[in-house]
Amino acid sequence: MLGCKEFYDKTAARWAENGYLDEAEPKCMDEFCALLPAGGRVLDLCCGAGYESFRLRRRGFRPVGLDFSGESLAIARERNPEVPFFQGDLLESCPQVGPVDGVICIAGLVHVETADLPLAFRRISEVLKPGGYLLASVRYGTGRMEERSVSEIDGETYDRNFIAHNEEELTAAMGKDFTLVREMPSDMKIWACYLFQKNKEVRV
Repeated sequence: MLGCKEFYDKTAARWAENGYLDEAEPKCMDEFCALLPAGGRVLDLCCGAGYESFRLRRRGFRPVGLDFSGESLAIARERNPEVPFFQGDLLESCPQVGPVDGVICIAGLVHVETADLPLAFRRISEVLKPGGYLLASVRYGTGRMEERSVSEIDGETYDRNFIAHNEEELTAAMGKDFTLVREMPSDMKIWACYLFQKNKEVRV
């Protein structure tokens, strides 16, 4: 059985076809971007084919993308030649990204086990400037969703390990570096968007 990276390598073109549509823009993007400094650097974490990076650049920001799917990144680079994209895992350090004013992670945490959420927040904190904002969307719920995890494409079986999360899990994992600001508007009830701010000083 093939894994999550192979799934997104296989389906990269399909995600790009849908992701660049105007109607695919997250409902809360305006509100999130209004919090960022004009022209600021924003990490598009788990960027896939680069559609959120495209939207951020169109709004005047300087996006940088990170994803583990090489096929997705190939499309992202072709569609956004001015944007730097790096291949990597969100649970690993990514000093190549450099400091950023904001982080957007649309659906990226759905492939992170609940036990690994604290590590994900630590990695984000490593690049996010104090006072910076994180926008994260998750499939609302808890635990592995079997029907969303396993699929068959062209005779091959893929397991992308699709994990739902809730607000309690996220706030328990965010550590002392972050504060949950509020839940943001979402296009679908089954998806929840949360706004976090990195504290300017670490809370004791």
